Amino acid sequence: MAELLPRGGCAENGINPKAIYDFIQKAESENLGIDSFMVIKGGTVVAEGYHAPNTNLTPHVEFSLSKSMAATAIGFAVAEGKVSLDDSICKFFPEYGKKLFNQKITVRHLVTMTAGKMIGMATERHNRNWVKLFFDTVPIAPPGKLFLYVNDNFYLLSAIVSKVYKRTIVDFLYPRLFEPLGIEKPFWETDIFGFASGGWGLYMPIEDLAKIMICYSQKGVWQGKQVLPREWVEEATKYQVPTVKKGQVDVTKGYGYGFWRTSMPNAYRAYGLYGQFGYVFEDNDTVLVFNSGISRDYYLAAAIREMCDALWDTPDASYETPLRDALSALGDKDDLPAMPRNEALEERFSGKPLFTHSTSFASMVGATMSTMFDERVGKINLFRLTRREDGSLWLFWREGKFENEIRLGMENEYAVTDVNYGQMHLHACVKAAWITQNTLRILVRMREACIVRQLDFDFSNEKHIVVRNDSIPDLPNLAAYYVNFSGFEIPKVLDDALVHYIAPAVLSVLGEPDFRLREK
Repeated sequence: MAELLPRGGCAENGINPKAIYDFIQKAESENLGIDSFMVIKGGTVVAEGYHAPNTNLTPHVEFSLSKSMAATAIGFAVAEGKVSLDDSICKFFPEYGKKLFNQKITVRHLVTMTAGKMIGMATERHNRNWVKLFFDTVPIAPPGKLFLYVNDNFYLLSAIVSKVYKRTIVDFLYPRLFEPLGIEKPFWETDIFGFASGGWGLYMPIEDLAKIMICYSQKGVWQGKQVLPREWVEEATKYQVPTVKKGQVDVTKGYGYGFWRTSMPNAYRAYGLYGQFGYVFEDNDTVLVFNSGISRDYYLAAAIREMCDALWDTPDASYETPLRDALSALGDKDDLPAMPRNEALEERFSGKPLFTHSTSFASMVGATMSTMFDERVGKINLFRLTRREDGSLWLFWREGKFENEIRLGMENEYAVTDVNYGQMHLHACVKAAWITQNTLRILVRMREACIVRQLDFDFSNEKHIVVRNDSIPDLPNLAAYYVNFSGFEIPKVLDDALVHYIAPAVLSVLGEPDFRLREK
């Protein structure tokens, strides 16, 4: 097992435990969605908390925090003289160099989000040439003139590294970054050509994320050795370009090379959807890392800022024990009280195929991940519940070309089953209970991901069975998040309308409607 970071107390390391205690109370009472977090001072973990089934060694999807790691790869390539920030991207893909607007885009434009192209994540990309998609897209602004937050910029950076070094970005980073920090090779989603997605799709345990952010906080030094190029660390984490003028405060303070400047003095962060955070406080030798699971990162970031107002105050040592108790009491996120099982219904429908129609958004891995696979997921069209001889209950489902079966934890304990989506291997942590005499609720939490799929099998009318379908985070809140994140600040009344009326109306047709079961 990889070497763990050292652990210690708050007060002895100059951190005020009361600030963290108050933060935990706020995070729990307001459901800010934290899966796991660490507070690190001087390389020592002084506080950490986990909601089951997460641990410090559980891989977790990092979404756009992946961009900071892709930028790190480019930093190594620049330091080794293989890539220059002023290189035209056509140097690496000359077959697309006929158009003048492509020739003018440089590596620097990609890593600062100023390439001038807008390619949406909703763009069809299954089994497609993403490099061609990038180069064929007509720019909406000259390079260097406008900050446009585009995932494909960092995909192309990843592709450049792979083209130059003839290996995946993970294999490239392993001897340079991961191995020196004691990090096992992480999983990074790739396209059909083997280029990692770059701007998303990286999965790492929070312990490993913490190591990388600590290394950045120390100007690239790890255990006395210069691991990251010092000049790159300094340039990547300082203000390089303006971002948006309105919206969440911490996306308005400027962008470096894959890192954001923040509203807090002399601090920067790596940042991903749903609250994947890595903060470095340059004046306080402090690192904060968070993995989260619902779309409340605006409120989480505000709570972090509030905590930091008191984090370096004179430590109140009387809060060491209350903080330790609060962290140990976090528990799991999916409370389903054990209720009497309807064994008669379980037996009656055991092994019976339940066919349905659904949309491409209806996937056990969720809408924000389903666009990232080479093969389509979604469109679940078959369920089957099976009660086995030992009394265990299993759920089989089919979506796209993928079929999986998971065990249901029926005693308010997670049952964990391996799940496979082609190149992606996940662990489904599942709880289930009869919440009424005729309704079986199943919560499917993919341990490495953020999505929780809630399925209520309603057998009240056995001729017209309905599976009520929901997900956490839900798509209406996700839609509102994207609008606000893009910099288009909208009044609260419109934000509420988007969340409660507009998005649900649209998504009831295009998103995640209930499953209406039918005979084959």
